[in-house]
This record gives sequence, C-alpha cells and structure tokens, in this order.
Amino acid sequence: MEKLSRQLMSLFALVMLLLGWTGWGILRNLYPDEAFAWYPYIPCVFFLVGISTIIILAKNYKKEAKKLVNIYMVLKLVKLVMAMIYLLAFYFIVRDDIRVFGIVFAAYYGIYIGLETGIFYLIEKQIKKEA
Repeated sequence: MEKLSRQLMSLFALVMLLLGWTGWGILRNLYPDEAFAWYPYIPCVFFLVGISTIIILAKNYKKEAKKLVNIYMVLKLVKLVMAMIYLLAFYFIVRDDIRVFGIVFAAYYGIYIGLETGIFYLIEKQIKKEA
C-alpha cells in the first residue's frame, strides 16, 4: 500500500501542477482583466489537502478498513468546511474580486472531488486485492 500511496501522491502532484499552470495560462491569456495575484494559492491549498487525504487514507486502510468510508466522508466534510473558511477569509481579508476567485475556486473544487474519488477507488481496489 505504501507503494500505491507514493504513486498516488506523485500522480496527484503532477495533475495539480499541470492544472495550476494550465489554469493560470487560460486566465492570464484569455481573461487578462480577470487575472488576480492570489491565484497560485488555490492549487497550493488543494495540493496540500489532497496529499493529506492520501496520507490519512493510506495510514488507516488496514487499521480501520471497515470504517474507511466513514473516514473518507469525514474528510470530505472537513474539506468542505475548510473551503468555505478559505473563501470567506479571502473575501474579508483581501477584498479582491470574489466573483472570479469563487469561479476559479469552484472549478478546482470540482476537479479535486473527481480526483479524490478516483484516489479512493484505487485504495478500495487495493484493499480488495489484498484481502
């Protein structure tokens, strides 16, 4: 499982890096008036949350195999709350254009949920293979 978690972390890092640069290129070249300086923080936040999710799921898959779905759902709730706090903090502290920030953040959140579901699927597949 350790090998799988390292592979998942590497793949996740690569995808987030590509998404970050692609998103910045699209925003910068197609919508230059909408580009904002805080953009790099969005992929960084999702990267850190994603890596921590992989680590938590990988560490708990043997000890708490029956509770893995519950752990996954709690992690999803925590991430949703953290995302809302991040958006509110941006709005109240930075006071920049929240509309563009919100749209970009929502796009990343949607992509991230898809990636996270794939990661959970691969971990569950590994659990069934080892059982």
